[in-house]
Amino acid sequence: MARLIGARPDAKGGYALQFMYHFVMEHLPDYVCASFLPCIPLKDGKIFECDMILFIPHMGVYILDIRNVVGFRYENGNYYYVDKSGRMLSNSSSQRINRLAGQRLQIRDYLKEKFNLAPLVYELECFPGIRLENLDRGMIPPDFDLKHVITFEDLMSGLTFFHKLIGCSIFMQQKVGLDYYEDLTDKDAHDMFYFWETGVWGSKRPDRPPFVFLSYNRNNAEISKDIQTVLEDRGVYVWRAPKDVPLGQHYLPEEMMAIEECDAFLILLSRPAQNSEEVKKEFVKALEIGKPILPIWVEDIPESEMNPYYKENLTKYQYRIMPKVHEEIIEEIVASVKKIASERK
Repeated sequence: MARLIGARPDAKGGYALQFMYHFVMEHLPDYVCASFLPCIPLKDGKIFECDMILFIPHMGVYILDIRNVVGFRYENGNYYYVDKSGRMLSNSSSQRINRLAGQRLQIRDYLKEKFNLAPLVYELECFPGIRLENLDRGMIPPDFDLKHVITFEDLMSGLTFFHKLIGCSIFMQQKVGLDYYEDLTDKDAHDMFYFWETGVWGSKRPDRPPFVFLSYNRNNAEISKDIQTVLEDRGVYVWRAPKDVPLGQHYLPEEMMAIEECDAFLILLSRPAQNSEEVKKEFVKALEIGKPILPIWVEDIPESEMNPYYKENLTKYQYRIMPKVHEEIIEEIVASVKKIASERK
């Protein structure tokens, strides 16, 4: 999945932004960096915000203006957007194009100032709710240039989306004469990703995202998946069996290798987990090699019912009780893991 810069968008952004978030995270490869509702500081002290930016190595930077509309209506000589509830919204082509062009220039200047880069920057409109197959072609406004917009049909897969981006790139270069640019390399995209995520520049950035090994018992599989989702939404990679054990490989060597490479060992403890030999094996390995231990009790168990082994070996570690995902505790885990990762040599 693509790498997320910053936080995932909440429901306030509307269904179209939520759709694009899930599409990008599920269908685009991991070399793509995506930022939703990024706030770009301008020289005059103002903050510039756009819907979504994609950093794609060897292709460029794509700014997407995402619209919560499902079609068009022609009335009194004018075309209007129509949202899900049937309301008509204004459709001013000149204002829209000028705003998009302004966004492209703002992003270009910011990248030049912060990263000394001048990659091609494209601005596109995205309408995930518009299905061209359901529209009367006569209802499509004349200025709705299909070369410059992304519709539902372009979001059928990562491949169709990339084809549309390449087509838009060719169209934009021909239209505005973008004949000079610097290639956006994989390292450039990584540098941007880590700077946005951690504030750490170039040579100081880690060679991989911060990540934790998640140890749990299968009885706690549901909350382990929830924790994985929210941590990865915040830029922390989670190694969790069986998802991260390659097909045909033995569990134990893969788990031991992941524990050795992780930044921190996140253990979910419960009545079944504290009596699991597999969880204990993983915990012993993490202790032996000195990994930072982050204990989370997913059940509030009285001290008298604790397994003596964990009661003895966890006394020096601060723990948290989290029967279900809790925002403050998640943020505490994220902060801890990123701090540990930033200190990695």
